[in-house]
Amino acid sequence: MLRSLLIFMVFLTLFAGIILYVMQAPGLAVFTYGDVMVELPLVRFVVGASVAVVVLYLALRLLGLVFNAPLRLRAARSRRSQRKAAVDTSQGLVKFVSGDWRQAEKLLIRGASEAHSAHINYIWAARAAQQNGNHELRDQYLEQAEESMPEKQAVLDILRAEFLLQQGLPEQSLTCIESFSGKIANNSKIAGLFASAYEQLHDWQQLAGIIPDLEKNHSIRPETLEKIRKNTVCGLLEASKRGETAEDIEHLGKRFRSTITADDGLAVIYVKALRAQGRHRAAAALVTDMLGSHWSPGLVRQFGLLEHVDATSALQQAEQWIAQHDHDASLHLTLGRLCKRAELWDKAKNYLESSLDLEPLAETCAELAALHEHLNETEAAYRYTKKGLGLATRIT
Repeated sequence: MLRSLLIFMVFLTLFAGIILYVMQAPGLAVFTYGDVMVELPLVRFVVGASVAVVVLYLALRLLGLVFNAPLRLRAARSRRSQRKAAVDTSQGLVKFVSGDWRQAEKLLIRGASEAHSAHINYIWAARAAQQNGNHELRDQYLEQAEESMPEKQAVLDILRAEFLLQQGLPEQSLTCIESFSGKIANNSKIAGLFASAYEQLHDWQQLAGIIPDLEKNHSIRPETLEKIRKNTVCGLLEASKRGETAEDIEHLGKRFRSTITADDGLAVIYVKALRAQGRHRAAAALVTDMLGSHWSPGLVRQFGLLEHVDATSALQQAEQWIAQHDHDASLHLTLGRLCKRAELWDKAKNYLESSLDLEPLAETCAELAALHEHLNETEAAYRYTKKGLGLATRIT
């Protein structure tokens, strides 16, 4: 507005200057056409010509406004619709964050019709429909998003995979992202989807296969990665127990040694699996190594259940621990079992009784009952059998 006013003032000043100059030196404007000649004072001609130019300009502007009116109206309606779409989109996102999924979905879809980035509305509407459990509408919105931005097919495939996992359909989820397997090491979202899908499928071999790529992905938190490793080891051990995997159990232990040794509970499960396959020497080596770094009653108990090639040597090893862990019932139980194998009956009896005093357990009573029965001490065997039954059936 100010610019137009300045231009008008400059033009007016120039026009006035020209008029004053002409009036000081009056002249004529002469027009001839054939035999016709018209003479006008120069001042009148300049004023008339200026007025004619202004009138012509105004007439053209008026015609322009008349002919462009429909376009201007459409543009104004479009701007108004876009502003309303932006408001609907904003309110829809607020509703989504606040947990009002149904209203969020309604506002986001309403805002998609005039939004510049309609695919964003459809994606968030799909998320809202997913939260509502309306999977048909969710898929419909994803299709609309794909139509509005076909170049972003990869993004929508990842989103579909996420939704299908939440729906409990891991196989369909993997179908959506199978072409992205090469990006596991670089994309934490894709890595998480693959890991979750294999976990849901209990496909521990496949999960174990992608762990090297998961380890290369520095965006995955260490505790999350360790949990995946632990679940993988547990799953593979369970599959091995059922005969569903051909992977050698000792190779598994070497592959995931740090994971196994970092968790006593997992280590106990692994030692049990070694025992079940008759790998007693490997199990003993692992237990001895772990107990050398930290104490674990569960592992000590497993040491007593192993079949040692040299029971006397195993007993000597276990007796080295008694100095620092004299009050550990599991250690006394293990020592009692090892003494039985070495046929040191009195020492076995003493260790088992001290274990029972430290922690009354049915399995300790069973060991004592078996020992007394072996020694033909039927009354003592009966007494410990009865006590063991009482402990086993005790309501806690």
